[in-house]
Amino acid sequence: MRIINAMFNHKPKIRKSLFRLLTGFIVGSAVGSILGLTLAPKKGKESREYLREQSMKMFLKGKEYIQEEKKVGLFKRLLIKLLSSKKHED
Repeated sequence: MRIINAMFNHKPKIRKSLFRLLTGFIVGSAVGSILGLTLAPKKGKESREYLREQSMKMFLKGKEYIQEEKKVGLFKRLLIKLLSSKKHED
């Protein structure tokens, strides 16, 4: 409801753009879902299992990436702190 209220509280040109964007998103989602279901090469159970496996793989990859970024971020902060303290000593 907030989105709809926000759409109608803007200038007409912006409102029209937001309406087109929202309509395109809804229509695109519906068409994509219908095509995906009708053109799927596997049975429903097989497709769900495949999607479950792929989503778990992506989740684990994302988790590894975040953990690696945390390590790199910590290293960067320590390196910056070390370099900035050496500048102050000179």
